[in-house]
Amino acid sequence: MRMELCFIGGGHVLNGELNDVLEELECKINPNAKVLIIPFATDESRYDSWMESMRQAFARIPNVTLGLLHEELSKEKMVAMIQAYDVLYFIGGQPERLLQVILDKELTGTISSFPGLMIGYSAGALAFCTDCILTKDEDYPDTIVLQGLGLVDFSVEVHYRPESDNELLTLSKGRTIYALPDGSAIFYKDGNIDTRVNNIITFENSNKSIV
Repeated sequence: MRMELCFIGGGHVLNGELNDVLEELECKINPNAKVLIIPFATDESRYDSWMESMRQAFARIPNVTLGLLHEELSKEKMVAMIQAYDVLYFIGGQPERLLQVILDKELTGTISSFPGLMIGYSAGALAFCTDCILTKDEDYPDTIVLQGLGLVDFSVEVHYRPESDNELLTLSKGRTIYALPDGSAIFYKDGNIDTRVNNIITFENSNKSIV
C-alpha cells in the first residue's frame, strides 16, 4: 500500500528551528494543496495559536488552503473532510489524547488508507508508530508504551536529548527507535525512509548510531 509520512521531532516555526524541515516539505507539497490540521492532541483553547503557526509554516507554498478538523464533528463528517484534503498534519500535545479520539471516532482505517502525505509533529509523529513510546520527562514520570496507529514498524523519540540515551538503549531491544531532536525529521515513503533532515540518532538492539 502506498504511504507517505513525515515525522517531525519538534521545534518552533517562529525562531527558525523548522526551516530545514519546511524546505523539504516545500519540495513534497504541491502548490494549491489543501492541508487539514488534526488537533486532537491538544485542547481547543490552543487551536488558534496552532493555526497561526501553521499559516506561517505553510506560507512559503503558493496558495495552500488550511482546514481544521474539529473534534465535535460526527465520524461521517470527519471521514468526508479527511478525504477532501491532500495533506494531513497531526499537531503536538498529548499522544494518548490524540489516539483516544481517533479510536473513539473510528478513524484508524480512514487514516491508514489516506493516499496523500501525512505529517506528524511531536505527538503526531509518535502516534504513527506501532509502539508509541513516551519516555520519562517532566510530563511523564514513568515510561509508557501505547498502542499506536501501526503505520510503520519502528518507533520514534521526539524532542530527543542525550539524557534519554540509557532509557532508549533499553527500549531498543527488539525494536528500532529513531531519535529526532528539535529541527529534525524523517520522511517515509512506500516502506522505506526516503529522506532525513538534520541529525537522526538510531537506537537498535541496545546500540546507538548517528546518521
